[in-house]
Amino acid sequence: MDKMFFQLMKPELILTGLIFIFLFAKIAGGAENNKKFLLWANILLVLNLVSGFVWNPAEWGVLFDGMYFSNKQLILEKNILNLALVLVSLLSYDWLNRGKNASEFYMLLLSSQLGMFFLLSSGNFLMFFLAMELSTIPLAALSNFDLDRPKSPEAAFKSIMSSAFASAIMLFGITLIYGTTGAIAFSDVVSNLIPGSPLQIMGFVFIFVGLAFKLSLVPFHLWTADVYEGSPVPVTAALAVVSKGTFIFVFASTLFTVFPVFFGG
Repeated sequence: MDKMFFQLMKPELILTGLIFIFLFAKIAGGAENNKKFLLWANILLVLNLVSGFVWNPAEWGVLFDGMYFSNKQLILEKNILNLALVLVSLLSYDWLNRGKNASEFYMLLLSSQLGMFFLLSSGNFLMFFLAMELSTIPLAALSNFDLDRPKSPEAAFKSIMSSAFASAIMLFGITLIYGTTGAIAFSDVVSNLIPGSPLQIMGFVFIFVGLAFKLSLVPFHLWTADVYEGSPVPVTAALAVVSKGTFIFVFASTLFTVFPVFFGG
């Protein structure tokens, strides 16, 4: 395959490889020794962080007919998220050392991180929506990871319900944009936006509200406190730092790029 493919998708390919490593470790019984497993898990995550600074493409790159793209800014954002992932893992050490499901924790956490990476690099609304679901559903499962706490199932339920509600709102907005522009690729949507179009304005508002739910912006933040309280502390850290950081990046890089007409651009 093309060398550019591996360079552009290096962060996602490495995360996918790590997920399979943790899966095979669980199957082979290598996760039974918690201290040894957690040591190697943190080493692998540090190596993943270091890999983000080497063998990166020098310029902008596009794959799959524009569905996926990468540039220096996105590489920096992914490196920041990888650093946050290492910090969450270190914060989880004592808690995971007392449990028996460390490998499942890392598989869910890395799956969510993989979705966040694809979300940042999305070049059309189809990949954008699928990546957003991949990034949020594992976090809802992680919210219920501490089965000994009565509030943990409640946190997971509120997390998945608010996530589903936000996704439905956003999907309706994407439908309106697609119906009025005839395109889902970001580059085609930008060229077909019409200033003052009522349906396009409504579609933008629905997409904005869906992202606002994910980012817990006022007044769409009412679910946040209960989910944070019921989730394990490391999961709360992931929700508050990694997930929110991703959607801040999405606000900055996607909304202002795809909908410049609504921001005076």
